[in-house]
Amino acid sequence: MVILRKYKMELVGWTGATISLSAYSLNSLNIVGSQSVAYLLMNIFGCFFLILYALSKKAHASWVLNSIWLIMTMVALLKVYMGGW
Repeated sequence: MVILRKYKMELVGWTGATISLSAYSLNSLNIVGSQSVAYLLMNIFGCFFLILYALSKKAHASWVLNSIWLIMTMVALLKVYMGGW
């Protein structure tokens, strides 16, 4: 069971990293804009998975950084839906 949980958390971490890197790459290549819903949602999911992974590894700096990034992204998404405030 412990080994299965370890591999599951590794998958969570790699999934988060892949989603976050994909969002960054798509934005850098001007395929999605930094205020697009697709980009912001990718960041939210990527951060969420990376937070779960970092918590499982007790990597405090990583989960704090990703938590701040997640909050900033959620504020940006709210701003998009509210029409720019």
